[in-house]
Amino acid sequence: MVSLALVALGATSMRHMQMLLQEEYGTSLARLAAVRISTAMERGDLLSVSASLQRLRETSAVQVITITDVDGKALGQAGEALGHNLFQYTAPVYIASDIAGTITITINADVAKAAQQRFLLSMLGLAVLLSLAVYVLGRRFGQRVGNNLTTMTRKIALEDDDPQRQPRNELLLLAKQVDALPMDLLRTRSDPGPQDENYRTTAVLYLHLCSLVNYVDTLDERALQRYTERLHQVVYAAAGFYAGDLQVARQFGLAVYFSGNNSAGSAAFRAASCAWLVREVSQSLQKQMSLSLSIAMAISQSELGVGSGTDIYPGLYTQHTLDELQVVCASKPPNILLSPAACEDIDVSSRLQHRPTDVMDYALIEEFAGPYQDLLERQLRLILKRLTDNAKR
Repeated sequence: MVSLALVALGATSMRHMQMLLQEEYGTSLARLAAVRISTAMERGDLLSVSASLQRLRETSAVQVITITDVDGKALGQAGEALGHNLFQYTAPVYIASDIAGTITITINADVAKAAQQRFLLSMLGLAVLLSLAVYVLGRRFGQRVGNNLTTMTRKIALEDDDPQRQPRNELLLLAKQVDALPMDLLRTRSDPGPQDENYRTTAVLYLHLCSLVNYVDTLDERALQRYTERLHQVVYAAAGFYAGDLQVARQFGLAVYFSGNNSAGSAAFRAASCAWLVREVSQSLQKQMSLSLSIAMAISQSELGVGSGTDIYPGLYTQHTLDELQVVCASKPPNILLSPAACEDIDVSSRLQHRPTDVMDYALIEEFAGPYQDLLERQLRLILKRLTDNAKR
């Protein structure tokens, strides 16, 4: 079909080009003949006119040349029209600026038509040969693919059916065998295994959402959802600076886990920096809101990580740390508290100041060292700008 379409396009294009060339040739030849006989007609020499017409017919592809006066009376003719594909072209004969007559030439296009038919037949023959070649190649590769599909069908066949009832199409046969497979039984999960990142020392920042406890029963569902979304944005933005993993730990408690190596410092120091950002952002936003963003925060360390769906032991081990942090935050401390284990961290002891409290030997953060305080201030401005832009949208 593609070959036939190309052949039809080629034949149409060739016919159009041939007609244009023939039209241009016939018109030019008629004008040339009119110029040649105009002088003889001016003298009124009909013999010279007839001789000029005869010479033009003999020296060109014109079969018939006829000249008529302005009244349509024939003044001379040379040649005889023979053939089926005859085309006539006319041109006026001028004497000075007046039209003295009209010259008409007839051209036989049988030769051009035959050449066009030979071209069309040769193109059709070439199209047939190309189609046969494509068919042979396609059949060869198709048989190879069909044999592969048949082999795969035999490998997954669960029972021997009657060959007379099997579909002859390889794809349909393969689809039938696949549909017969017990896919629910074949989809088994891989055996769970421990992951190294779950067995590293992890700093846990626990956030008790004090205000949310009071708003659950007082706000409507839509307002409560907007308030919770704003809390999520604050904690998520702060945790993003220090590669923290945010998760819901209790009904009104969030936990952000920090583990592994990071250019921003140790896990405990990153947890303290994140907590400072959450506190400062909440206090800044609270000035612009009618609702409170009161959050109690405490930081501790666990020997194991949060765990995963393939390894639940680390998550179970970490629960006692979360329980302890929940008890510490239940007293709603106004400052960020650090567990004794977190205070012993090298980065924490060297980069920030803290002092002890009477809350389970926890210490509260007083201030960070100069360069780290400047970094936190810049991060604070970035978070506030991002939250402001999101609110405008």
